Amino acid sequence: MARVSRGTVLAAVVVLCTTGLVGSAEAAPAPGAMSASDCDGLADNDVVGDSGHATSGDRQVTVYTAKATDAYAKAAIEGYVARYDKVWIDRSVNLFTMGSSPGHPSTSTVQANGGWKQCGPFEATWWNATWNYVETPTVRLQQSGRSYAVRACMMPKGSSTSTCTAWFVDHT
Repeated sequence: MARVSRGTVLAAVVVLCTTGLVGSAEAAPAPGAMSASDCDGLADNDVVGDSGHATSGDRQVTVYTAKATDAYAKAAIEGYVARYDKVWIDRSVNLFTMGSSPGHPSTSTVQANGGWKQCGPFEATWWNATWNYVETPTVRLQQSGRSYAVRACMMPKGSSTSTCTAWFVDHT
């Protein structure tokens, strides 16, 4: 059996990364869907924590929120990811007043407060399926001492039903 040198492996990795054959954890926009420009596009540079999750079969969708800056939120499917699974994050159009603990408004409350915009859906690629992780771009979480309501949603490949977390409003 032939031995492969570290240099050969490194060269192969460089080629794969620079040609786009190796992807990121961020999914591709689903056909006919909103694009990443519909998201707020904040830098994903903070420690995030699980602010709510929901399951559908062997998949889990989680809304992750920035913990140090409280600046952004994103959605991710993890555990098991199949190519063409869809993930998105909804963010309220208007801000909510924060309390001393996280809030979980109903969908009708979010709707009555101006509704929401959808960041996605984004479709899992073969790369995401290989690593069993796919995420959305970021949306703004807080502004001027108030919080947007956010929730993470997914639709597994082959399903016609979406699954979403509860709405989340951050706390002071």
